[in-house]
Amino acid sequence: FWSLVYSASGTFVFESCHGYPDSIELDSSWKAARAFSILAFISAIIVLIAACMSLCGSNPGKSYVWEAPGYAMTAFFQGLTLLLLNSNACNGNTMVQSLDPSLSNVTFPDTCSMDTGAKLSISATVFFFASSVASFLAHKAEKAVMEEEVQADLREPLAP
Repeated sequence: FWSLVYSASGTFVFESCHGYPDSIELDSSWKAARAFSILAFISAIIVLIAACMSLCGSNPGKSYVWEAPGYAMTAFFQGLTLLLLNSNACNGNTMVQSLDPSLSNVTFPDTCSMDTGAKLSISATVFFFASSVASFLAHKAEKAVMEEEVQADLREPLAP
């Protein structure tokens, strides 16, 4: 929430990170958005580390079966972080309502709007989903090539 500083020349609003007080009631959408943002972060880190570790394996260019579901799950979690726009944080936030009378030169909208953070969240969702589709198609193509090689009985490398 916002920090207010009063001085002789007026009131100043500083945007900084503080925890909401216990008097603020978190509704289910707000709690879900917080949970999904943590899950999206953890899922993205796990997929990133696993992808980097797969480069050190015996087949560094190969796609793996876990990649597509990992990216899809991360896209799902990232998209659900936008539940915050439908929560008490955006609709009827008591902190904003209590600040309005004390601020004569600053007005706050009644609801949240999509700004940079929400747009970046949407783009991350789209990119994770596109990565999921690309990983699925790459894995499917690699399986088809491997099946063709087995059927053609090419088990040895062509070049010595």
